[in-house]
Amino acid sequence: MRLKKPGRLEDIAAAALTVFTRQGYRLTQMADVAREAGLSAGALYSYVSGKEALFELALAEAQGLTPAGTDRFEAQGLASAAASLVAAAPARVHRPALDAALAGGHAGPDEIRAVAIEMLELLATHRRLIWLLDRCAAEIPEVAAFYGTELRSRYFRDFTRFAALAAGEAEPGPATHARARALVEMAAWMAMHRLRDPQPPAVDDATAHAAVVEIMRASLAPCPAGASAAKEA
Repeated sequence: MRLKKPGRLEDIAAAALTVFTRQGYRLTQMADVAREAGLSAGALYSYVSGKEALFELALAEAQGLTPAGTDRFEAQGLASAAASLVAAAPARVHRPALDAALAGGHAGPDEIRAVAIEMLELLATHRRLIWLLDRCAAEIPEVAAFYGTELRSRYFRDFTRFAALAAGEAEPGPATHARARALVEMAAWMAMHRLRDPQPPAVDDATAHAAVVEIMRASLAPCPAGASAAKEA
């Protein structure tokens, strides 16, 4: 009988998160995670039932929810795992500055700064989950539906509404859609993707985040009267 080591499930969860984020769902094999965790493939099956359970364990680890005090993880099914993510999203993806600006119909310099800082904090807090979902969601329909609809699309839509509000537009036009998406992607790179860049800029978090706030305030501020006409000319 194989004896289980205390804390081994936490090691497996960390290894699963690393491997799925690096290789995606389809290419990851049980043996890959076992190797990353320093286990044999046979030993891994004493802790999890299979690849689906490993992915659910990676999802839990990415959210800081790896179960403690147990030596085996049972899969609930990817559909149930995705439903749990959906249910937890409103509490975990907390965005009071953006919601207040949209509800109040005001997006001045103070609101732009608050929304920018809030966005950076969300991205930094949830970066491990975002990296995992970015890599794997397209390969798992149950997760793709949650990630595309409940997280990404909803946030892009609401931030685009905020950008239109800042520009004094009743409805966002194509340029505002493009500007809003570019700003979110810029914030994501500064908050999280630069950490995995092989040649990251030599700046600390405070400097990177200050740059995002400055760029957002400059980009979302309404153009002075006549400025658009002058640009066209």
